[in-house]
Amino acid sequence: MSFSKEQMLAMYDEIVRSRVLGETIIEYIYSGKISGSIHPCVGQEAVTGGIISAMNFSGLNVYCTGTHRGQTLMAHKVGFSPFIGEVLGRTSGACGGVSGEYHLTKVENGLIPATGALGGTWGILDGVAWAIKDQGLTDSTVVLAPYGDGASSEGPTFEAMNIAALLKLPILFFIENNGIAMSTPVSKQFPLADLSERAKGFGMYGITVDGNDVEAVTQAVLDGFARAQKCEPSLVEVKTCRWEGHYIGEDQSIYRDPEIMSMLKDPEKKAKIDPVLIHEAKLRELGYADQAYMDEVHAKMRKEIEEAFDYNLAQGFPDYDTVVDYNRMYSNDAGGEL
Repeated sequence: MSFSKEQMLAMYDEIVRSRVLGETIIEYIYSGKISGSIHPCVGQEAVTGGIISAMNFSGLNVYCTGTHRGQTLMAHKVGFSPFIGEVLGRTSGACGGVSGEYHLTKVENGLIPATGALGGTWGILDGVAWAIKDQGLTDSTVVLAPYGDGASSEGPTFEAMNIAALLKLPILFFIENNGIAMSTPVSKQFPLADLSERAKGFGMYGITVDGNDVEAVTQAVLDGFARAQKCEPSLVEVKTCRWEGHYIGEDQSIYRDPEIMSMLKDPEKKAKIDPVLIHEAKLRELGYADQAYMDEVHAKMRKEIEEAFDYNLAQGFPDYDTVVDYNRMYSNDAGGEL
């Protein structure tokens, strides 16, 4: 891996922005300003930070879906203020406040709708990748198919990988392995040490990297994009750690390994898997940033996100007719170019 100073600092911006967004969402849920279940991404900032950095550095048009724990990626695609408006259910949201984060979409920006039932999205993204290849757009456009470790074990994911390999689609499959699917640890999900091994069954390249190292994630995604441009589908697995519950307010102690829970309560041990602190140490070692610079980045991101929350909280809620407008929920336009 060899990134410039500017790129390393840009990665830092992304993971700090993600950390601040995640912490603010948690704060607003507990204060009652956000309703419904939100799946926090705190502790997993290197995942979306690496994906976003790779998108920015590659200069490619990337079609993807969001995931229930990929808030920052969705916000990157639709804009942070419109994303926050959607989380708050306001008319200023990217979809007018009717989608929430789960079904957030903006096709013109490359954000494809996700399915409510986990496991079906990779097949949809195969179709997008097929359209890109059919239209001869692979020099500038690829597909990223993100999932969590739990959803990656669903049957349709294997069908999607098989189709992608068979048709040589411009797609990168991406598994965010945070060690636990809702309440099921990885040890009870599959017998493999690395989920990237599954790629071999379809004749695809697969790699597993440290999901707490934004530099490693960025490089793996960039390499995957390069393969996708050559219509060589591949699989990247990133291993990270879920700090919070499946949703805010959940009691993890009833199902989670006590050793992990203890580690997350120990600042010294927690720091070893903290994506923000890990990257800060690199920046200091390289002489790219000091504490004053990093404090400034945190303050900038906090201001940006707090202002977006304040703005959207002042907006109205969608009316009944908007919420039940089926023309907003379903498309009558079958086909068409991307």
